[in-house]
Order: sequence, then structure tokens, then C-alpha cells
Amino acid sequence: MVLIVVLSVFGGFEKLVKDRVLSYTPHITLERITPWPTPEEDPVFNIEADWRAVEKSMSELEGIESAYALVNDFILLDRNGAVAPASMQAIDTTNKSQLESLQELINPEDGTADMGLGETAVISSLTAEKFQIYIGDTIQIHTNRNLQQLQPAMERIGAESAWTTYTEELDTIISDMNAAIKPAGEQEAIAITAIENLYFNSLVTLQDRNLRTGEQEIIESVRDHLADSLERTTERPDSSGDYLFNKGHMHQAIKLLKTLATLDTKEEDISDIKNLKNVVLPKDLQVIGIYQATRHAYSPDVFVPLPTGQDLTGLGDGVRGIALRLDDPYYAAKVLNEIILPNMPENNAWRAKTWMEEHQQQFSLIRTQRQLLTFSLSFIMMVSAFSIMAVMFTVTIQKKREIGVMKALGAAPAQLVRVFLYQGIIIGFLGGLIGLGLGYLVIINRQLILDILASWGFDPFPSDFNGFDGLPAIIRTEEFIAVFLFAFVMCTLATLLPAVVASRSDAAKSLRNM
Repeated sequence: MVLIVVLSVFGGFEKLVKDRVLSYTPHITLERITPWPTPEEDPVFNIEADWRAVEKSMSELEGIESAYALVNDFILLDRNGAVAPASMQAIDTTNKSQLESLQELINPEDGTADMGLGETAVISSLTAEKFQIYIGDTIQIHTNRNLQQLQPAMERIGAESAWTTYTEELDTIISDMNAAIKPAGEQEAIAITAIENLYFNSLVTLQDRNLRTGEQEIIESVRDHLADSLERTTERPDSSGDYLFNKGHMHQAIKLLKTLATLDTKEEDISDIKNLKNVVLPKDLQVIGIYQATRHAYSPDVFVPLPTGQDLTGLGDGVRGIALRLDDPYYAAKVLNEIILPNMPENNAWRAKTWMEEHQQQFSLIRTQRQLLTFSLSFIMMVSAFSIMAVMFTVTIQKKREIGVMKALGAAPAQLVRVFLYQGIIIGFLGGLIGLGLGYLVIINRQLILDILASWGFDPFPSDFNGFDGLPAIIRTEEFIAVFLFAFVMCTLATLLPAVVASRSDAAKSLRNM
């Protein structure tokens, strides 16, 4: 009975957690693993058109219920000065399937999931409880992107100039520039390999440092000057690998680079601070819905409309990935291997994973807990079996005379074994059926039992902690059969040893003690 109740409750609990997770988690996620090209890198590339095309092509595949844009990130949530880290997920509010899945988790009195395109948000019940947030309240969100841009800028303020900080590196670059110059009459010859090394290596390495905006612009102007050199196609007549330029061409690049020494760092710091005003402003969002979350499963703390999420994460028109919802999420691995992967974009910019892979640790923990409890509670039946064995040993002693009479009358050992074995079979069969019946009654009346316990001041499964009302349970016929067979076999085996001992007893000694 105990094992049946525990298995059913844990099965219901696992199913409820999976249903909660699957209500807002993509069944299959296509992650963008390469950065979107910038307008400077590819002026004609349209980011939104690219991921929209992937979204459309995936939604048309067999077994795919819907596809939508995925944007998520970690944030700082501020409510009246109380600040804490939280997770955010953006929702494409034009996707009805996604909105309906979220709406199912919102009680009628807790608002709506229809956020539209405004500055609105839906938060989890855990977040609402933690910050004392109600429908209609306003929350502020600071994003990780803001902090990433703010920290380098703050580190630059008051710091030494790049000319002073990276003196050795700049001296090496200037030395390489001078060494690359070769006199060629009225012109100067420069090896194209030297220009390429400066353009693609030395100056890029320097530019990757935490430099002020003005310092970055100076280095970029030097690279632009060298880029003009790379576009030249006039090779020196002697085919030495050098290219001819007007005299002073490389010295002009050196002169540009040396302007780092005269740059007014204080003015640059003030300029950088002014530019930060547009970066670090938080988003004010009005809470229009509170969905029911559970502490037993990860869930986003805040849902926001897709444009708001793109703005907060600094993705512009881009997304982190494309989320796919399937007709049957439990066939995600099969759909991924047989349908999704053969139709993936061929630019290797995307990779796919299922919800099972993403939440593997979480569900493995639930499954492990269930297995450990099953193993532990199985000892109850083993103890019961040992108790039956002890009783049967007592019976064999009490029936010692009867056993002697039966053996004296010619009863075979196998016949004596069957006599005691039948008792074990009857105990196991009837005990197993009674256990199944009691377990079934406990499961279907579990809420009544919980209400009685709650009336006594004991609530073992509080709804405010679990995030759901009552105690979930699921009745699986195969589990009932497995537990019954285990109990039946254990009881039968428990009577086998006493029966064998009884069958081996000496009839003469048994009759002598009558």
C-alpha cells in the first residue's frame, strides 16, 4: 500500500512538473551559435528576414505545431528599491500558441498573458510573492548588457591614456612601420605582408583593449589608411613582393598613431559618460499577469513582449534562437533526428537541442528520488516477508507432531513443502490484493486525507510552496501489477525455507516427542 501510494504520487508529481515546464519551454530549440553580422560586415544582410525565414521553414515541417522567436537573458529586477537577480524570457505576442500556453498557467483572478507590444510583463507567482508585487504594479529591469557596457567605461574613467599604458606595444608597432619602409627613388616600397600584419594583427590586438572612444577612432583611422594600401595592385617591377607608394605614405600612418599622445583623456571621459546615459536606463514594465510557478521546476521570473526583450538584450532585430513546439513533445528526439536536422540551414550558424537535454538534470533528480524511495520502501515488504518466514517457522514447530504423523503415513517431502507453500501463496495473494485496494483508496481520497490533516494543523504539501493545489497522483496499471507481483513472490519465497526445513525433519523424533 505504501509503495503504491508513493509511486503514484511521485508519478503524478513528475507529470505535473513536466507539464508545467512544457507549457512555456520550447520542445526543440534552434540556437544561434554565430553572431549576427553587423551592418559594417554585411550591409545588405537583413537579420529579421533571416530568422523569420528559418522560423517559417521549421513551422511547415511535419510534427511541428508552431515556431516562434526565442529571446532570454538574466536581469536585475528592481521593485521599490529591492533588487534581486532574475531570469527573463521574451514572448512573440503575435504567436497565439505561445500566449495560450502561458495563459493556461494564469488563474482568472491573476490577470492575463496578452501583453501586446507595450511595456508590460507577466511574472511568476514566486517572484510576486518575493517582491510583494500585484497586478497593475510597475517593476524596473536592468539588463546584463547594461552592466557589461557600464563596467569597462567606469574602468576607463581617470585611467592613464593608451599612449602611456601600452607604451611598449605602441613602440613595437611604430618600429615595425619604420622597418617596413624601403627607399625606391621618388617613391617608397612597402612589403604587402608587413601591411597585412599591421592591419590584421598588431592594430587589432591594440584595438581590443579597453580604450576610450577617441582612442579607438584614432586606431581605426590608422587601419583605414593601411586598408587603402591593401587595395593597391601596382607591384614593384622587380616582383620582389613590395608595392610602391608616394613617399611619406607610412610616415603618415605613424603620425596618425602618435596623436594618441596628445588626446585629451578628460574630455574623452566626459564624452563617454554622456554616451552612457542612453545605455544604463532601466525599463519600466507594468505587471498585467501572474502565472503559477513551482519551486520544483525552473521557470522564467519575468515574461516580456519580444520587442522589449530584444531591446533589453541588445539584440536589435536578432534573436537568440527559434523555439519549436511539437504535436507530441515526448517524441522530440525522434523529430529532431529525422525531421529537424535534415532541414537545418546549411550555414552552420544554428544548432538544435531538445527539452529533454535542456532539463536533463532536473528530471534526472526527480527520477532518482523516485527510484531511491522505491528501493527504500521495498524493504517494508522484505521485512514483512521475514515476519511471515518467522511465523511459518513457528508454525512448523507447533505442527511438529502433525508433520511426524504425515511422514509416518508416507507423505513425500514435496507434499509437505506444498502444504506450507500454499499458505505463503494464499498470504501473498490476499495480502497483495488488500494492499492494492488500500493503496487505491488512499490515492483517490488523498485530498480528503490532506484536508483532514490540514484541519489538525499539519499540511505536508502546502500549495504556496509547491505552486499547485492538492497532491498530484497518477495511477499506472503496470506499477500496480509490478508491486503486486513483487509482494506475492516475496511472501511465497518467505515460506519456502520453513517448508523445506519441515520436510527434512525426522518423523521418529517428531513422534517420540508427542
